[in-house]
Amino acid sequence: MPPKIRTRQELVRLTPAERRVAALLVAGLGNSQIAERLGLSTGSVTGHLRHISRKFPAALTREAKAHAILCARQVAPPPAPKDVPKLTEFDLRLLRAVAELPSTHDIAHAAGVAVTDTRPAIQDLVRKTNATNAVHLVGHAHAWGLLGDATVPPHQSPAALPPELSAARLAVTGR
Repeated sequence: MPPKIRTRQELVRLTPAERRVAALLVAGLGNSQIAERLGLSTGSVTGHLRHISRKFPAALTREAKAHAILCARQVAPPPAPKDVPKLTEFDLRLLRAVAELPSTHDIAHAAGVAVTDTRPAIQDLVRKTNATNAVHLVGHAHAWGLLGDATVPPHQSPAALPPELSAARLAVTGR
């Protein structure tokens, strides 16, 4: 029998503390907000994020880190509005580029926009999706099934989540 090919979820395992930090990261919180919410120092949060980065070495930006964490199903996506906004082909290209690419130049090239117009275009997309920032946008996109495999539809009950994802959703929402 040939050896089993392991999934990304099986290969990458975050510790419980890293999961708590990751759940708040994908919800778009900054380091100081995560620290305050979890009762940690910002140095501890930075340390956990550094360890997470070592487990996802290709994820150079916070957006890419959130995307990698969600693709590996280490945490549930943050709650997102039930109705998915109507996104254009350009919006979807830009969204994927933000989630996967490390620099404004790379994002601009992939999305087909001038480098100087990239950040304003991302901000427009953040507003269009009711996200708080680009990291939160990536979380919404996963919740809606626009990126990766959606772990849980936004309207699904937390009780229906697997135990490890239910705990992560609780850390973000308090419910």
